[in-house]
Amino acid sequence: MPQYISAQDAARLLHEGASVYIQAANGEPTELTSAISADVQSGNGIHFTAIMLPGVNRTDPASLGENSDAVSFFITPETSQSFKAGRTVFLPLSYSGIMRYFADSDGFDFALIQVSPPDAEGNCSLGSSVDFVPTIIPKTKTLIAEINQAMPYQHSSPTIGLDSIHYAVETDHPLVGFDEIVISEEQNTIGRLVAELIADGSTIETGIGQLPTMVLKALHDKNDLGVHSGMVSDAMADLIDCGVINGRQKNVDTGKVVAGVALGSPWLHAFIRDREDIFFRPVSYTHNPDIIKQNDNFIAINSVIEIDLFGQINGETIGGKQVGGPGGLADFMRGAKLAKNGRSIIVLPATVASHTISKIVPKLDVVTCLRSDVDYVVTEYGVADIRYKNLDDRATALIAVAAPEFRDELAENWKRLSRE
Repeated sequence: MPQYISAQDAARLLHEGASVYIQAANGEPTELTSAISADVQSGNGIHFTAIMLPGVNRTDPASLGENSDAVSFFITPETSQSFKAGRTVFLPLSYSGIMRYFADSDGFDFALIQVSPPDAEGNCSLGSSVDFVPTIIPKTKTLIAEINQAMPYQHSSPTIGLDSIHYAVETDHPLVGFDEIVISEEQNTIGRLVAELIADGSTIETGIGQLPTMVLKALHDKNDLGVHSGMVSDAMADLIDCGVINGRQKNVDTGKVVAGVALGSPWLHAFIRDREDIFFRPVSYTHNPDIIKQNDNFIAINSVIEIDLFGQINGETIGGKQVGGPGGLADFMRGAKLAKNGRSIIVLPATVASHTISKIVPKLDVVTCLRSDVDYVVTEYGVADIRYKNLDDRATALIAVAAPEFRDELAENWKRLSRE
């Protein structure tokens, strides 16, 4: 059985030179991280590892104590300063790559995680935040768990017995979610255009962001959709609630929604509690192209920062500045490419900064995803189907969905690039 202690006492267990994993997404143990930050000694000289998500997790692990550092797989607004200072190091790995990184690692001295209250048999559920935790637990010397009343007990999720937890901190606080979504007419248009590409019976994946959310909101007239995704959101739960998403035509996990985490409001976590049709699985399952491809008509829908005229994707930098990470984008795009009738759909607004900057650019400096994995590109100006197109034809298709004021310039740039 674990030793029940306060968050402050748990923070004092950490020692200089220790390697510490911090769970992120909606499983971030915020009471523990707050206690570490508040104690001037607890976080000193610690080597943290975490997968803090932009717009979701507000903690900068490298700043939890003096002389501490962190390994990160995203750069967030909160971690940007420690990244610039060299205290946070960034590993540009996809989710499947992160999983392999952890599997091949020497493990951690401590892991800080969040679980549900135990059942009658003394088993805590990982609830709605499974992701990498099943890989981390057996590679950790000392496991410290927040047992949070707000974390739903999901019978389909992996469990951990109380006897496997070394120290437990009982808490009751809301799970973290993402920033409030601001809806624009451009986003509504993109959502409607993507919805036209999704047939009844398809299995879908959507990433984090405003545009994937608007796509989901445009799917209420569809039937028998399935889900195999990295996350469940409020918009997705709405579709489950009204019967649009039921998974009846999925080839694997028929009738089930499969995801790694749930990111959204308290209503979302109340909605999914104890549901037998929502399965939370580790990244080794959710982001495995060999699993994804088994669902016919699989459609990966993701927003990105930029795309160039070759069809290459940038999902992590702005003006050369690291502002995110590869995430699961490449994993789901590759799974869609391998699935029977599978497709990847990239969504992005044509411009940013009050229509002064085009998000369709001549040629990228940083490439997150290969041009060979892109099928459709959707902006508010239309749909570019670049499957099976040669270089000139795909450039022409992409220029056609750029903002009109940038099309001539893009065409001139393509003339130059195509001759190089």
